Amino acid sequence: MIRKTLVVCLLVLTAAGCGSNGADSSLISKSDRVAATEISANFINSPGLNLAKLKGQVVVLDFWATWCGPCRMEIPTFVKLYPVYHPKGVEIVGLSVEDPNSQPGSYFGKFLNDFSINYPIGFADQNTVRAYGISSIPATYFIDKTGKIATVFVGTHPEEEITAVIEKLLAE
Repeated sequence: MIRKTLVVCLLVLTAAGCGSNGADSSLISKSDRVAATEISANFINSPGLNLAKLKGQVVVLDFWATWCGPCRMEIPTFVKLYPVYHPKGVEIVGLSVEDPNSQPGSYFGKFLNDFSINYPIGFADQNTVRAYGISSIPATYFIDKTGKIATVFVGTHPEEEITAVIEKLLAE
């Protein structure tokens, strides 16, 4: 199952490229979608969160890091969209690829506060990073209500493209 997930993810990432050049809000056909691999993460602000608990919701799973400039550029979009779409059944989850011990204990809390992050944030463990094939960040996985990967964005994307995917998944 993990192998099939990785193959589909690599195909999507290859097709998507980096950034928003030529990207659109196309979704993988329902018959070709694969189940999202369960995440393993140490959450800062949502202990015990996992994908199984989110079944029935659209999930935006964003891999990022505090030192990543493009990630920092995209965070305000997720902060803006969270209060709009969370009540409609969308969960945005940020997974940092950083080692939580790489900075003093207060660093990450201050970062969340400075960026007004209002959605669940955690540190992805290496098994999760490998399972999703993360080699470039930001990498954003859009997971449908059945728990399957519907599309992947690599690099920054405009709010309109993110919103378009969310709207399509909510309509399914």
